[in-house]
Amino acid sequence: MSTITKTHLQALKTHLHQRAQQLLQELDTARSEQAQSVHDTEDLPPEPDANQSRDTSDREVRHAEQMRDQQELKDVRAALQRMEDGSYGECMDCGKGIALARLQAFPSAKRCIACQTLHEDKKRRA
Repeated sequence: MSTITKTHLQALKTHLHQRAQQLLQELDTARSEQAQSVHDTEDLPPEPDANQSRDTSDREVRHAEQMRDQQELKDVRAALQRMEDGSYGECMDCGKGIALARLQAFPSAKRCIACQTLHEDKKRRA
């Protein structure tokens, strides 16, 4: 496993901050679009039409995307907090170090590959 240097840590921190900003912008845009959509539909008659199921499906997809972005933002903020408290790069399950390559690919990772695989297997079985 590679050691995380201060240079690596700073690059990862910068990436996490940039991702947090991007997610905040995406969530803000989604909220604005949602508010505009609500405003636009207030003027329409309450009668169902052929596009209603498509509109409902589109809203459900947008909602799922927002939920995913909110969870990712939470994970990014948690990773930044781990950087502050010195536990960044340690697996939350086994306590061993998370490989640098994994952190570079997925900076908010909180588990090593082995523990993440076990975690996902348990979720699939539940």
